[in-house]
Amino acid sequence: MSEQTDEYVLRGNTMGTSYTIKALHARGKVDEEALYNDIKATLDEANEDLSNWIEDSSITRFNESHSTNWQQISPHFFEVLQAANEIHTLSGGRFDITVSPLVDLWGFGPKDSKSEPSEAEIEAALANVGQSRLVQIKDNPPMIRKLRSGVTITLGAIAKGYSSDLIGRTLEKHGITNYLVEIGGDLMVHGFNAMGERWRVGIEKPDDTGRSVQMVVPVTDMGIATSGDYRNFYLDSEGRRKSHIIDPVSGRPVTHSLASVTVLAPDGKDADGWATALLALGEADGRALADKLDIPAYFIRREAGGFETSASKAFEALMSEAK
Repeated sequence: MSEQTDEYVLRGNTMGTSYTIKALHARGKVDEEALYNDIKATLDEANEDLSNWIEDSSITRFNESHSTNWQQISPHFFEVLQAANEIHTLSGGRFDITVSPLVDLWGFGPKDSKSEPSEAEIEAALANVGQSRLVQIKDNPPMIRKLRSGVTITLGAIAKGYSSDLIGRTLEKHGITNYLVEIGGDLMVHGFNAMGERWRVGIEKPDDTGRSVQMVVPVTDMGIATSGDYRNFYLDSEGRRKSHIIDPVSGRPVTHSLASVTVLAPDGKDADGWATALLALGEADGRALADKLDIPAYFIRREAGGFETSASKAFEALMSEAK
């Protein structure tokens, strides 16, 4: 980078988490006050549409409504739902925006009740889970409807990645093409860092006893997201790990040894959604699907002696290219 380049850094909170934005721009070429106002407006707009933490957001109003009529939504909301539908279909339903009843049932929702539900309770929750059969969308104008009055949706596994995409678009409107946007651990990077090199992003070791880096990946022009079971879990009465990663098909927490999945994709929303989907699938099925769809994915699983790793063919090719 030229000595005449400034680094603009902005930190704050959004969507129930924190964010960091690093943007490099030619000195004197960017109105930083206007840029700040645009970034804030972008984040506010995303929250007003997609945040389950805001009482009057579009998604909260949809969830609280018992109507099965069509409801108009914003283009942003529609774009996220389109991506969610594609990942849901391609993953065999392992990514599902209607999974909240199961998350709550297994003790990872607001009530935080860590008791094992009965078969009847699981079946009852599953009645309101399944986005392909319970939620419909259409465009011109963008609209959504639920086919059962009790259906709710949560976009927590894709909205942060999408918001990082929106911030990237905002930065590029201001002529900034070298940037890193991180929202709650999900990233969108473009161009190069202050050293004129690819951005270097750490993949966290899935260790619930502390924080350390498993691997550093050099990336550019991509979204990066990691999904793991090591921050939100509990042990049942028999010492088995119960993760907040719920298989929407079985209605139960995943039981395989896969601890985390990191996905790289052309944008943040796809990286975010696919990381969740592949983790729910498990290492063997997840890696097979990643290879089939040419998704760069890095898998970390638990073994008796520690952690073992593997990667999709697309991930290995990307790392080889970056050397």
